[in-house]
Amino acid sequence: MAITSTHTHGAVCFVADGISYKVTESPGDNNPKLFTFQVDKYDSANNTTTETISLLCYPTSDTQGNSIFDIDISDIISAYLSKYSVQGGYIYGYVKVQLTRIGEETFSDQVHICLPGTSGGIDFQYALPKNQHPFLLARGNELGSLHFYRSELRAMGIVLLLNTYNYTNIHVETDNHEYSEDLARINNSAVLFGISINDGDYDLTQDNAIFVQLSRVLGFAARQYTLAIQEDPDTDEIYLLRWTNSMGAQEAILLTGELQDISEIDKQDLYITEQTLQHVGRKQSRSLVTTKYSLQTGYLTPARIIALRDLLSSEDVEMQIDDEWIPVSVTADTKHAVHQREPEYFELTIEVLKQTRYHKPNRTVNPLPGTRSALLQNNEGNIILDNNSNTIEENG
Repeated sequence: MAITSTHTHGAVCFVADGISYKVTESPGDNNPKLFTFQVDKYDSANNTTTETISLLCYPTSDTQGNSIFDIDISDIISAYLSKYSVQGGYIYGYVKVQLTRIGEETFSDQVHICLPGTSGGIDFQYALPKNQHPFLLARGNELGSLHFYRSELRAMGIVLLLNTYNYTNIHVETDNHEYSEDLARINNSAVLFGISINDGDYDLTQDNAIFVQLSRVLGFAARQYTLAIQEDPDTDEIYLLRWTNSMGAQEAILLTGELQDISEIDKQDLYITEQTLQHVGRKQSRSLVTTKYSLQTGYLTPARIIALRDLLSSEDVEMQIDDEWIPVSVTADTKHAVHQREPEYFELTIEVLKQTRYHKPNRTVNPLPGTRSALLQNNEGNIILDNNSNTIEENG
């Protein structure tokens, strides 16, 4: 009896693209077999957690009498993945998977690095297509550079890029600064790199462009990509949304439209406190407050519309409110022209996922001087209480 295993995925794969095995037993006995996988998960402290997964699979038969087992473990592996994180120069959030046992036989299969999300069509075995960038970003730009506002890059903290096996050298610099910090990477692998926006003591968003050059000693021409950094818009309303995009990486978008508070107060629940033949006493519960906003996006370029549509499909979205990232749900109608001839904007409905029973009071006030003698007075001797010159009259 001979057992062979083939994969529809490579040594590096994305869970949303499928993690599938096709195992052939020749000759087959058409009996179910127990397949055992070893899963190694790495946390941010570089500790390894090893678990085993066992699946009982039933085969199909081909015309030669072989048993064929088709196995897809992507749904199971997705539970072991987490958000990408960077600690000590290494990227975490991935797992390693290996098929180790088939039935009663030990089986030493290839180790696969499994990443969150989807690759977006990139094949690690070949050079990047000329019109594709290697970054784990939902946005693109047909004109060349990828455009970011400074606040967007600061909110992301790191830009992740895939490295196919054809490029052995990655060089990063800005328009006036040499990137001195080593690229973050997956331990013992050169398939995923991270550019930290805060390079030690230097904030890369102080510059106007980040240049990334991929090269190889022999056989392939060098590629250069640019992240263009723009000043935040000069407007009185700026809002940041951050989400986990379809490739498993964090991405951010800055919006400049008007924000309206459309919070909802639920109808109170009534309950009986006492009941007699003559009357029924009832009370009401305190209502739950659902914080909701309506946000105009401002005019968006086609690249930002693509990013917005990716945000709307994400299961993990946050909004920066009072310098704190709050989990939210975002919905919108993103109907737009395929060939955009004029700027377009959209209206988002943003719901804070945490409900509360009490409003946070507005306790903002600038205290007056500690003694009344330091208070200002108008020409009539009345004390000026605040900046709009409201006064009070004092007796005597």
